[in-house]
Amino acid sequence: MADFLDGIARHLDALSLLTYDPEGAGGDTFLDDMPSGPDTAVAITSYQAGAEPDSLLPYDEPRIQVRTRDTDPTAARTRCAAIYGELHGLGPVTLPDGTLLILCVALQGGPTAIGKDQNGRMEYVANFRAEHLNVTAHRG
Repeated sequence: MADFLDGIARHLDALSLLTYDPEGAGGDTFLDDMPSGPDTAVAITSYQAGAEPDSLLPYDEPRIQVRTRDTDPTAARTRCAAIYGELHGLGPVTLPDGTLLILCVALQGGPTAIGKDQNGRMEYVANFRAEHLNVTAHRG
């Protein structure tokens, strides 16, 4: 799953919707984690369990969550909405890491406020289901 999240982050970074550093030394975007800093941040994580994959078909259907955070509530919402707008309906497209994304679909009608974190920074989330090619020795 981490490779898929990396591909999504690289795609959004290429569009300047976030700043992703795969080495983790810089940027404002994190995979599977929302650290305490910086104040302005994006987390891309796996979300619930996706559909059970067919052992004979080379496709996986993960669910992902994008969470934005900012001291300015409008900025957090606007950023989440921009990412939502890019990901909802995206596909087919080859992500920068080589993953073939067949389709990405939002699970709700836009960003949802989840309130302020312990440091008073507003957070918004958008949840998606995706289908991507995952060829292994046993599938595809």
